[in-house]
Amino acid sequence: MASSMDSSIDTDTQDEEDSENILERYEPACLVPKKPATLRTFLNVEPTALGAVQIVIGLIIIGLGSVLAMYPPSLIIMIKLPFLTGFLFLVCGSLSAAVEKYPKILWVCLKINLGSSLSAGIGIVLYSVDLSFWNSYEDQLNFMIAGIKGILLSFTVLEICITLPLIILGYRFLHCSSTRE
Repeated sequence: MASSMDSSIDTDTQDEEDSENILERYEPACLVPKKPATLRTFLNVEPTALGAVQIVIGLIIIGLGSVLAMYPPSLIIMIKLPFLTGFLFLVCGSLSAAVEKYPKILWVCLKINLGSSLSAGIGIVLYSVDLSFWNSYEDQLNFMIAGIKGILLSFTVLEICITLPLIILGYRFLHCSSTRE
């Protein structure tokens, strides 16, 4: 029994010596290898699911915009903001969903997502301005129109929350993959 304990002590000290030798030969940065960015790490974000959400948001925004177009014109209807942002969200969602099957369109997807997030940022400002100049909530119709604009504002904020992670992770993937080549 004592000999088995001695052999386990010998192997423990031998492991410690080996680890000390490794530390003497290598710098700490060499001990932990950098994990290369692959398309799989980008696809772990589930761009297909986020693309489906973008498509649904685009359809909802276009639908609510068509409801608003039937009522007295306002700033956002005059410049057709719900239709523009809704169409961009549809295109972004379609491209984001297609990235998994066709990885070569990642650049196009990221650039369209960037344009979509910029239009969503402009949309947030315009929806906020339009709601702040709305002066009459006494009428039930006006109150309903203001509610629809608030919902449009919420969906536009949600769109930015979806596109920004896709843009950041996509550009990070492209930057890491271009530095490895």
